[in-house]
Amino acid sequence: MSGQRGQGDQRHALAGLRVVELSAGMAGPWIGRFMAWCGADVIKVESKKHPDVTRLYVPPREPDLGVQPTMSPWFTDWNAGKRFVALDLTRPAAVELARKLVATADVVVENYSAGVIDKLGLGYGELVKVKPDLVMIGSSGFGDSGPCRSHVTWGSNIEALSGLSSVSGFAGRECTITQYAYPDPLSAVHGLFAVMCALDHRRRTGQGQYINVSQFEATVAGFGQVMMEQLVDGRSPEKLGNRSPGAAPHGCYRCSGEDRWCAISVSTDLEWRALCTAIAQVELVADERFIDLNARLAHQDELDAIVESWTRERDAYDVMNALQAAGVAAGVVQNAEDLYRNDAQLAARSFFEQIPHPARGAVTATGVPLGLTGTPGRTSSTGSPVGHDTDHVFGELLGMSAAEIDRAVADGIIEKADK
Repeated sequence: MSGQRGQGDQRHALAGLRVVELSAGMAGPWIGRFMAWCGADVIKVESKKHPDVTRLYVPPREPDLGVQPTMSPWFTDWNAGKRFVALDLTRPAAVELARKLVATADVVVENYSAGVIDKLGLGYGELVKVKPDLVMIGSSGFGDSGPCRSHVTWGSNIEALSGLSSVSGFAGRECTITQYAYPDPLSAVHGLFAVMCALDHRRRTGQGQYINVSQFEATVAGFGQVMMEQLVDGRSPEKLGNRSPGAAPHGCYRCSGEDRWCAISVSTDLEWRALCTAIAQVELVADERFIDLNARLAHQDELDAIVESWTRERDAYDVMNALQAAGVAAGVVQNAEDLYRNDAQLAARSFFEQIPHPARGAVTATGVPLGLTGTPGRTSSTGSPVGHDTDHVFGELLGMSAAEIDRAVADGIIEKADK
């Protein structure tokens, strides 16, 4: 690390570390979000001409308010705890300021489209000249090499290309998109781990390095067993919906109330006996249709009907608690309100954070699940407008006078925050 400087309580795990972030969306910003929570001074470089997609938020219940750049829940989830400066990186003078900022840092995170950062003059080859031991991570859809490196990507098309869409959903139905950009968090967590490995390497050797993450590769690596099935028998795995080749009963079972369900999974004979006892149908243990796993797999429709005849008369939480007490894996299919208001486990571990917000005073946000008990992190703020910390960062870190900053603003090099 580059000494004890920057924001953050020195008791935090990454206190003294500085990160410059040239990123948007989630795949890059989530790395900085985690590091900021751990005490790193994370400075996000943005531009008003090309704002992060999370800043384009329009409140769905108050659309007349128009775009609200700091009010998006996604903006908080992915950018809380950072400092924000604004540079027009199409101008050489702004690029030079960015280089000077990098010279004070330990890590650079970027997730622009492949090749963009090099065209701006901020690629690793240039930045290592001003910071020889720099650790830099570039995250893009396909990485910075290969025939697809320049393809336009978003979470959904990476998800489809990875094969995840072809094996998700129910048999006989069309390809399924999860409605959540899985490639982004997958590649962000891989990227965070790689950055920490590189920092450890630098601590031991004094050498920095460049890390290149392919979001496509990170997603494919997430379910390698599916690829192995294809290689073994030459055909794609069947869509199983809620079922499993290694468990029966296995699925989501209707409970009392509107759209309430409980997921149940039984893989061993011991668990099957426990389930039969819990639902007061011990005679099923000796039923030849369900005598072992193979038999249960062969009679899943009948089995599902029996289980659901019991669950649909009961509250989903009562079903879960009764089965868990018997040693059977079961979990309520929870919605957002359940997670926030009803989940005793999340509440006991203080998962949700109350974070200071510049407009609302405080907001509730999902926590950072790193589990550091010796150096617990915190989130200092939800995030500020574009350019909010311009004066402080360029004045404090780069030693620019107020007059120099004003001239750069007048020339369109630095962008000040809106009043």
